[in-house]
Amino acid sequence: MREAAVADGHRTPELDAVPVMAADRDEWSRGRELFGRVRGAGIDAEDQLVFRLAELVAKLAHNAAGPWPYSDCHAGWEIGPLACRIAAASADPALRGRLEAALGDWPPSENAV
Repeated sequence: MREAAVADGHRTPELDAVPVMAADRDEWSRGRELFGRVRGAGIDAEDQLVFRLAELVAKLAHNAAGPWPYSDCHAGWEIGPLACRIAAASADPALRGRLEAALGDWPPSENAV
């Protein structure tokens, strides 16, 4: 999801490290470390939602890896709605397309039967 949210202008070492970690279950224990790196990175107003998404992915990986202390138990539930906000706020059609593909058919269309 985080990879889908990153437009060409949003690349930083902190953001690039999160999907690499998330893709490898053996790296999930680094979730807390990467959360701290993302949280400590300089954030421009336009990047705040993307950085927040990276933070949530890092928290989720940390919790799944199991080391104490656990991060917010609701972090995983915030990822989808935040991705929807990023898609709605973006003027980049490619970014919106990547997020829509990552979200699948969520949220369901209001006109769905």
